[in-house]
Amino acid sequence: MKSILHACEPREDIIKGAFNPEIFTASLSEIIRFYRGESPGIHPLYTDARTFFEEATYPTDGLRMVLSEVFGRLSGDNTVPAIHRLETAFGGGKTHTLIACAHLGFKGNELSSVTEPLLAGIPLHAPKEVFVAGVAGDEIPVHKPKGPELTPYTLWGEIAYQMGGEALYQAVEDEAASNAAPGKNYFDTVFGGKKVLLMLDELAQYAARLSASRPDGADQLAAFLMSLHGYARTHPGMSILLTLASASDAFAAQTQRLAGLLSKVLGREVTTDDALTIGQDALGGVSSVVARDATPVVPVQAAEISRVLAKRLFTGIDTSAAEAVADAYQALYAKNISLLPDEVTRADYRDRMVSHYPFHPALIDFLNNKLATSEGFQGTRGVLRVLALAVRNLWKKGVEVPMIHTCHLDMRDPRIISEMVARTGSGELLPILNADIGSADTAQIEGGRSNAELADARNPHPEGWPMHEYAWKTVFLHSLVGRNQGLESNLFGINEQNTLLEVSFPGLTPPQVSEALKEISRSAFYLRYNQGRYYASLEPSVNIALAKIRGNIPPEDVDQALDATARKVVRSDVKTFHVVHDVAAPEHIPDNQGKPVLALVSLNAGRLNIEECITTAGPNKPRIEQNNTLLLAPETVSTRLTDDDQADLFGTVTSPAEAAKKRLRDLARSVLAMRRLKRNPQNYSIHPRQLEKEEFTQRYSEREKALETSVTEAYRSLWYPSANGKIVQKEIRTAGGEGGVSVLEQIRKTLLEEGELLTSEHCAQSHLIDLKTRFFSQGDTIAVSKLKQNFSRLRSWPILDAPVVLDQLIRAGINRGMWCLFRMGSDESDKPELFHSRETGELPLNLELDPDCSLVTMEGARQRGWTKDAAPDVPRIEGWIRQEMREKKISRIRGIAESLKEQYGEVPEPSLNKAIIQLVQGERIMAFKGDPDQTQKPNLISKEGVTLYVPELDDVVITPSLAAEKGWRTVKKKGLHLSGREGAERLLPLLRQIGSLYQRGGKSVIDQLDLVDMDLPRGGKLRLAVTGAPPDSMKDLGELFEVLSNLVRTADATEAYLDIHDPQPDCPFVEKLQKEQR
Repeated sequence: MKSILHACEPREDIIKGAFNPEIFTASLSEIIRFYRGESPGIHPLYTDARTFFEEATYPTDGLRMVLSEVFGRLSGDNTVPAIHRLETAFGGGKTHTLIACAHLGFKGNELSSVTEPLLAGIPLHAPKEVFVAGVAGDEIPVHKPKGPELTPYTLWGEIAYQMGGEALYQAVEDEAASNAAPGKNYFDTVFGGKKVLLMLDELAQYAARLSASRPDGADQLAAFLMSLHGYARTHPGMSILLTLASASDAFAAQTQRLAGLLSKVLGREVTTDDALTIGQDALGGVSSVVARDATPVVPVQAAEISRVLAKRLFTGIDTSAAEAVADAYQALYAKNISLLPDEVTRADYRDRMVSHYPFHPALIDFLNNKLATSEGFQGTRGVLRVLALAVRNLWKKGVEVPMIHTCHLDMRDPRIISEMVARTGSGELLPILNADIGSADTAQIEGGRSNAELADARNPHPEGWPMHEYAWKTVFLHSLVGRNQGLESNLFGINEQNTLLEVSFPGLTPPQVSEALKEISRSAFYLRYNQGRYYASLEPSVNIALAKIRGNIPPEDVDQALDATARKVVRSDVKTFHVVHDVAAPEHIPDNQGKPVLALVSLNAGRLNIEECITTAGPNKPRIEQNNTLLLAPETVSTRLTDDDQADLFGTVTSPAEAAKKRLRDLARSVLAMRRLKRNPQNYSIHPRQLEKEEFTQRYSEREKALETSVTEAYRSLWYPSANGKIVQKEIRTAGGEGGVSVLEQIRKTLLEEGELLTSEHCAQSHLIDLKTRFFSQGDTIAVSKLKQNFSRLRSWPILDAPVVLDQLIRAGINRGMWCLFRMGSDESDKPELFHSRETGELPLNLELDPDCSLVTMEGARQRGWTKDAAPDVPRIEGWIRQEMREKKISRIRGIAESLKEQYGEVPEPSLNKAIIQLVQGERIMAFKGDPDQTQKPNLISKEGVTLYVPELDDVVITPSLAAEKGWRTVKKKGLHLSGREGAERLLPLLRQIGSLYQRGGKSVIDQLDLVDMDLPRGGKLRLAVTGAPPDSMKDLGELFEVLSNLVRTADATEAYLDIHDPQPDCPFVEKLQKEQR
């Protein structure tokens, strides 16, 4: 798809800058004076007849009809009308048609070669054969001074003078100088025996002035026209061409000019209302005569306007490019049909684009249907002037656009401003153009850029199109006319659909333009949206009020607002850290807090030495807990690790930190302005209802949230001591959250990923092995108090998520045989008064690790004779294995062994094998030789075959429930069996009743009862096993079971196993269990 720069060739004078837009102001009277030998001072394009027809004339249907019939009549064809009225008001080809007739009237057949396409074979007369008279009704005087008196000057007198000069005028002077319409003698004398082309332009203006000068003026004019028309119809060789707009067309848009003309006639000021009344009254009789006698002709139809304009402005247009461009636009419109007016869906709209090319139809409609209604714009002449300037600017700047739109009018060109703003009487809107859109004077305002330019800088279009300026400019231009009536006028403002149509083109889509329009409510001072239309208004607006408030907010208020917002990034009452805000120097960060300190650097800190903040607590004051010091710095601060006074990397250019600070300050200033306006809108000439109408509350809420989010996002640099002892920086990316939740999550995530944070999740064997190396790097013992100091002070150590984590790590290390806990008594004693190791069992939950306690390695404890070289007992290993099988269900013995080693330390193989055998014997697990993934039923080793079984590491163990699920085990129907967690849930609630149930006649032998991992109230676990117990023994154990039911508590790991191979009928215990099962 070609751009207009490659598909069209403008006239040379337009490109070179020699073009004068005033060439389009030519009038009929100037051409008449030119042929009378006067120098009218207009462009040769109009005075050179050949150039006029060759370069400035497009053969419209109306023009061809007028020329054919007018000059057909002059050549003797009495079948065509003698009188024609051009149907257009102040433009639209009227003047051009009159000038074309004047040239042909004076030059005749000298112009045959250039007018043949217009005349369709009609023969032209010889030069000077036709008498040509042309009167401009808005210029001819209605009286002239003669001494102290005003004598009448009449239309019929002017016609006589043009037809025969002073001599003819003298011959009919009595009638020519009379207010009364002339009679037959006048017409015979002036027109008799001649071929006459008579053109009467702007009769409405003349009628109004004539009526104002004398009461019967309009009546006499009507009488004259009636006689004139009658004479022309009955005399061959005479043709009359006149223009007379209707009252509404003639005066509605030109009341100011009419009032000025009438004021000159009457010698007193005439109001526009009085002028309109005089004009309408004057046209009554005249309009009746013209309507009855004259044949109406429209010189230029709406569909031909663009071709006329193109003929005046271009020497060549690529029609194939027009077709391709129209197809591209149609594709764009089809994708966005819901956003655009219905007219773009019609088949003829594509044809309009082709015929209007390179101008978009919406631009031509805007100029002709809106701006041309303004009195000073001068209709089609004004349109031509504007388009000529637009073409020159686009070619001069090399703007590659597919068609010329309203938004492409360069409002930075003073001549364009003059044509569009000044000629429409809209000079008072210039502040709007300067502030919101951009003009020649925008550089003089504060900041040097318009609000649209600023919006384009904040949210640039991907291809660089100034979409905000284009959209806002279109709104402004549609506000130049109809302002007095406001939204009651259809001329004033523009709705969103039409704006999208008028601005969008391939490369700038309707959704993008829509976003630019939405920005108006947030950023524009004078542009508004109300009642479905966008428009410009000088009335006080919310955005103007906000701009004034912003300009008066002191910088210290802005900084205080930013500091207050920064304190919300992370609350002070968080678990892991002691949070400190407003940090700008090392002394602002407290020392010896006993937990990690997260220092949020102030947005206004300027430059900050990070190393000083971590190593010192103020001038000449070393920091003790360096490892517990972390800094979260915003992008508004220049951070560095050393004190080197390096040259400013950015020189005089704004640094990234300063740019970031400016962005935040601008946003904070806007929020403060909104707060003040919301609090007291009347102080700024804004009614509270106006805030509601302009959706101010929503905007305010959005800006408040944007400030919090932007400040949070600014805090993206986390500084802390790393594992190698050096201070490192990591980037934190977050969108903010309630109280800084997401910020803390990102900090924790970063520290965890880098191995800089220990949590309760680090109690696994692999982490404990690393900690053992770290704990005992200086010896085989270390005090708990020293451990706490090291976590706070040594920069190569990680930090603790919470103080309780150290307690959890110590307990986990003892349980897994990594170290022992001890506390010495007297100095003379060589044995500790308190000692705990894996062999002594888990630490009581109520045991506090006081500062006098220490840790010793297992090897160190053995060397000191404090512990025996004992491996974990078989029952404990059984419990570990059961826990593994609850999770895995099936596993090789090797996998079980490796997992136990990782969690609890070395487990001797004989003890492991014995535990497995006992679990198989107790039907807790089953074993087989094969593969965990196999589907074929293996030879399962269960209770019956365990006597000769020797476990090997590659053997597989499986839970009975999974074996049954796979169909490898048939559950015996005889007997009563409970197992696992389900067994605990059914059996433990009956624990206190077991003795009483056997006292009431229990008969069944308990082959096996195993209660596993029941919690004791003061810490520890209890396991109870009963095998082969007859009824009398169960009666004896009743008191024990009752005590246990009050003592123990079930836990997640608690399990129960019960086997009664031969349950007896009528046994209360069995009946109770079976009833609970149902």
